Amino acid sequence: MSLSNLASIAVIVQGVFLVVSVILVWYQLKENTKLIRTANTQKLVELSSPFYLQIAQDRELAALWLQGAQRLEDLDVVDKERYFNLLTWWLMLHENIYHQWSKKLIEEDTFKSWTRDLEYFAQRQKLGRNWEMISSYFEASFAEHVKTIIVHLEKEVGAS
Repeated sequence: MSLSNLASIAVIVQGVFLVVSVILVWYQLKENTKLIRTANTQKLVELSSPFYLQIAQDRELAALWLQGAQRLEDLDVVDKERYFNLLTWWLMLHENIYHQWSKKLIEEDTFKSWTRDLEYFAQRQKLGRNWEMISSYFEASFAEHVKTIIVHLEKEVGAS
């Protein structure tokens, strides 16, 4: 075999290795993206769990969370502050979820599930009453997302 033939074979082998390398890098990126999405979903559970556990353990906090929206005018200054801190914390969690979804860091199904939670939250906490006041604390795109949910919920109630 001549040197010219060996050089031709080497070029062909390099081409094959290049294609295989590109395929492997693509596969690794795809798998890494799945792992990141899974880890982000797990982190959301880790972030929300203490909140739910605290409400389950503390009757006074549970009452504030359940009745805060209905009794807002009756709450003293401290309980109003506690209630709005709870609202803000839960909205910050949802803002994080929205941000991760917009960057494609969580799965669409995960986002839909959390969006249903946000809709329930907005309805139960009567978020529409106070949204104009607190919306400026959040990223503009998330604030618009919540506003869309509030408007949709208000239309559903009006149509009922």
